[in-house]
Amino acid sequence: MSMPNDHELKQLEDEMRGPLSAYTVHPVTSGDTARLLQALQPAFDDMRNAVNAFPAAESKRIPYQPSLAKLMKAQLHAYPKMYWLAGLSVLVMLLLISSTFNNYSNYAIIGDMFALVLPATLLAGMLYSFRSQNREMRLVESITPYPPALLILCRMLLVVILTVVLGAIVSLYLLARLDRFPLLPFLLQWMSVLVLVGGITAYIMMRKGVKTAFACSCISWIAWNGSDLLNRSSGLLADDIQMTLQAAGLAAGLLLLRLAYRRSIGMKIAKAGS
Repeated sequence: MSMPNDHELKQLEDEMRGPLSAYTVHPVTSGDTARLLQALQPAFDDMRNAVNAFPAAESKRIPYQPSLAKLMKAQLHAYPKMYWLAGLSVLVMLLLISSTFNNYSNYAIIGDMFALVLPATLLAGMLYSFRSQNREMRLVESITPYPPALLILCRMLLVVILTVVLGAIVSLYLLARLDRFPLLPFLLQWMSVLVLVGGITAYIMMRKGVKTAFACSCISWIAWNGSDLLNRSSGLLADDIQMTLQAAGLAAGLLLLRLAYRRSIGMKIAKAGS
């Protein structure tokens, strides 16, 4: 195969000049920029008039509040199928264990098991949710319209809600299976420690970081279950007092979650991921 000479190359260039000219990108000139700005000027004027028409005092009085429900719904896509399969396996395990109890009077024993298993599931799910604590994901989260700390908190709240749903499904199963099953005391027994551990984790994470939060939540989980088992074996507290303490723990967990949400809005990413 012979190499093309200069005449053939020039002929090929002349033939391709026409079709390729449509794809040629011309450099932007100052005139093009001026015409673009002139075309956008009416939109700029409308925006300026809208801002000037809005009272300054009213704009300061109504701060921006991200929609927590919409953000949590968007964060659902961050969890792969394996995460939901793991949650389903926990549900099946709890159902199988609960099916071995045939007497409603043993509800306290099942509640002790739930108070151990469900917070452990919660902490494991939170560890999975905090996988974004690497440099690359921080860079991605830093350009979102929401505070990065709020994104982390939303993922944690999703794990809390999922764990509560798992426990509620098994509780309803026991209610349908056992006669005279005390649903409210049973729910209060395991949900109090679950929400309290979640609240402690969220609140301390927003102030001291993830590692400190997990250490404190593990200590509170062990202390709560240890004191509950000790009281059950020794009978130091009456059932009414025990339920009052459980209700107080549930309320404290909800309050801590609320405080963590308020602190996460506008929080810097370095603080949340330390």
